[in-house]
Amino acid sequence: MDIFFALIGFAGYLLPIPSLIWGWVRWLSSRPRFAPPAWRHIAVFLGLTLASTIGLSVFFVAFHANGLPEGPTKYSFAITSYRLGFAASALALVLSLIGKGPVRLPASLASLGLAALWVTAAISY
Repeated sequence: MDIFFALIGFAGYLLPIPSLIWGWVRWLSSRPRFAPPAWRHIAVFLGLTLASTIGLSVFFVAFHANGLPEGPTKYSFAITSYRLGFAASALALVLSLIGKGPVRLPASLASLGLAALWVTAAISY
């Protein structure tokens, strides 16, 4: 069981940033960006955009939670953030998996890594 938690933590800390960089580089260098079927390319783009937004929100949550005094307010903020972050990461993963295009793999890895990060944060809190 300890190895399982170690793998989740490993994925949460190592996958998101390189995968997001890889995804945005692939997206910006791909032509055409919305080839037929367009809805699948839009889905993967939305997954990449959502994963990037979640990645930025991790920093906001960390800085804001560290500034709160210990007590029920901090705990409530942290738990709510973990739930919303995990749900958004799951949505980004679904969007990237049903999508099609050159950023499907990096967007999926980033979303999976962010979901693992939220799970790790919730377990370690």
